[in-house]
Amino acid sequence: MNLGSFTGVWVAMITPWDRGAGQLKREAIPRLVDRFDAAGVRGLFLLGTTGEGTLLPSQARMAFTEAVLKAARGTMPVIVHVGHDRPEAALELAGHAAEAGATAVAVAPPCRYRLSFDELLAHYLKLAEGLSGTPLFLYDIPATTGNPLGANLLRELAEKAPNVAGAKVSREDWVAWEEYLELREKLALLVGTDELAFPLLTLGACGLVSSCANISPELYVSLFKAAQTGKAARAAVLQRLVIRLCRLTRRGRVSFIKEALNALGQDVGEPVPPLRPLAAEEQEAFILELLALVSEAEKTCEEGR
Repeated sequence: MNLGSFTGVWVAMITPWDRGAGQLKREAIPRLVDRFDAAGVRGLFLLGTTGEGTLLPSQARMAFTEAVLKAARGTMPVIVHVGHDRPEAALELAGHAAEAGATAVAVAPPCRYRLSFDELLAHYLKLAEGLSGTPLFLYDIPATTGNPLGANLLRELAEKAPNVAGAKVSREDWVAWEEYLELREKLALLVGTDELAFPLLTLGACGLVSSCANISPELYVSLFKAAQTGKAARAAVLQRLVIRLCRLTRRGRVSFIKEALNALGQDVGEPVPPLRPLAAEEQEAFILELLALVSEAEKTCEEGR
């Protein structure tokens, strides 16, 4: 597995949505992709928590995947989250993503039941075998799934299925990360917790998947470059800006991310129900603080060039 294929910043891309019509806002997709590309983003991560994938029917997930891949025109790699409580549905989504041209798929575990190690192992092995040569990432996000995965599971899966490429890890548990980092030379580790980006990139994670990178992709690209080139003082400044952006968006909640993009002129619509848009009384203070922070981030990134 070529770990270099997965280095850099990956935007956990929002799904533009017309709430009234109950469908994708297709016209917003190429504009977003072009913006991320211009900012130097490595790739796109679709239909995870920020992408509201589990709130969408399979057909909408497939349509969004196709639209993004068309907009990316082969210039940006795309990882598609295909997790589903039913293994057959996850396999269908994964097969579609692979045929459409996705670079890899990511799979969060089923979330209705607490699964044992052996149950998780069997679930992921079935998916890996069904995908043949398509790279597969574990998506470890126990705060939403209730099923932590972990380095031991990743290690055993990689020994049994050569297309297991690594994991996107959205955990604040440092002990879990210590175990993951032991696999850094053989498997791709993508940081899913923005607040830990700088230390984890320095210690061996190869990339970062971020929801707030939708808002300021340049900030995240600058942070990645500073971490990779050993510019610790600059990386610390950028990491503090990232933490402030995470706090402002309530740790990357979809309603705040979409409101921010709308305020910045992207017109991405509203959250997918049952998620709700920000209330009118929330918007004004949020947007004022957002614009000030984005301006500060732009200035800081420019100063480092």
